[in-house]
Amino acid sequence: MQYKQLQAFMASVQKGSFSQAAQSLSISQPSISRLIKDLQEDLGFELFKKNKGRMIPTPEGMAFYDEVRSVFNGIHHLEKFAENLRYSTHGSLTIGATPALATLLTPRLIQHFIQQYPKVHINLWVDSVDHLTQGLAQSKYDLIITNKMDVASDFIEEPLLSTSWVCVLPRSHRLAHQEVVTPNDLQGENLLSLVDEDGLEWHRHKQLIKSFDLHVNEQFSTQRAMSGYGMVAAGLCIAILDPLNVDLWQGLDIVVKPFRPVVQYDYSIYYLKNRVRSELSRAFSLTAKKMIERDPLMHRDDIR
Repeated sequence: MQYKQLQAFMASVQKGSFSQAAQSLSISQPSISRLIKDLQEDLGFELFKKNKGRMIPTPEGMAFYDEVRSVFNGIHHLEKFAENLRYSTHGSLTIGATPALATLLTPRLIQHFIQQYPKVHINLWVDSVDHLTQGLAQSKYDLIITNKMDVASDFIEEPLLSTSWVCVLPRSHRLAHQEVVTPNDLQGENLLSLVDEDGLEWHRHKQLIKSFDLHVNEQFSTQRAMSGYGMVAAGLCIAILDPLNVDLWQGLDIVVKPFRPVVQYDYSIYYLKNRVRSELSRAFSLTAKKMIERDPLMHRDDIR
């Protein structure tokens, strides 16, 4: 039993005659007749009987037709499915991100990606750096987006974004009217301390205090920039924080000022080295980089 035989049989039933079937398949009528004859010999029963000059399907032929049609529909589905995979028009992508990156940045990257791949299912998981790297090593994620880290030999890093952190102040603070805040302005201030947590180290903050011999009051501390914004809004302290989620706090009792010299943190996309990357994960990385390059919000004075 060959595919061409089944194709000739399907066309003959659907078109109602061997001649029209031959025309639809762009082959000769004798070729159709030979294919049907060979198929009947393979099957061991007749598919058509001649009646008043026409070839009419037998009951066995119609029963066989129903099965063949089901198979052909399945083949068509497989061809369409393969095409979708080839052009990455559907499928799923599991992304892991830290809380700060999962709040605004990653959803915006997903929004840009979905415009080109509207049928892809996206699963966004939010966790600490340590848990994200563990999950990536266990193939829980297709990729993770996190602060730049010392890359383990099992991971591949693709740099994504660099940010210049900003000075966040209560609106009533004495520094709120300055154009730029510098280390000397921080002397004696109640400066929020960022605590290292689960693989995330705020080394640039420590370098800043040490390099400029800052004498600050560190009454308050937290491990996340998002909670830091809330503490500043409550009037408890001032802080050097990432600008990625500053839009969430617009309209509240805070002022955001550029800080110089730059306190820069870098963010990257990470993949598992020994796992074959899907076309979707490659496409996500590419569209993410293009969005960041083209988005004017990513090139403000406080984000670069």
